[in-house]
Amino acid sequence: MPVGDSTPRRDGRTTDTRQRIESTALQLFVTKGFAATSLKDIADELGITKAALYYHFPAKADLARGVFQPFIDDVDAVLDDLGGRRLPAEDVLAAYAGALLPHRGALAATLRDPGAVADLDLEGASFRWLAKLSALLGYEEATAESRVRTAVAVGGLTRALVLPEIEDEQARAVAVEAAVAALGRGTTAER
Repeated sequence: MPVGDSTPRRDGRTTDTRQRIESTALQLFVTKGFAATSLKDIADELGITKAALYYHFPAKADLARGVFQPFIDDVDAVLDDLGGRRLPAEDVLAAYAGALLPHRGALAATLRDPGAVADLDLEGASFRWLAKLSALLGYEEATAESRVRTAVAVGGLTRALVLPEIEDEQARAVAVEAAVAALGRGTTAER
């Protein structure tokens, strides 16, 4: 569902101020960090008043929610969609990577400055994702070994997705392959 105001202007163009604000904020969060980016910085970058920014986002926490919540929701949706299926580890991890890729900027911003998502409980979401991924990867019991292997595989894959090389589909395949290798065993079909 589109976010923002896309009403036609007199000159025939459309505006989507809310989306422009979110996009600009994300760029600044990636380059400057969330804590170092003020609402004034965002308004100045857009060439709008702070009042116009506050109209769409009354607080910085509201803006953070607008920028980062879709990232969390999309990963949750993909993992829920995979739930209960027995898929090869490559397919599970590729689907996870596919959910993250459209949100590479948000991912980079959260890795740079975790405070950006303090109000969204990304830590809780991360633990939830690890538990779901562990189950999807065929670890019926959450042993110390299975939790560590899943965390290393998923953490490494997640971190790799912010590398510029990941634009290349082959590099993404290598990242998934490396994550599977970190699991220390074959695909779910081989177990």
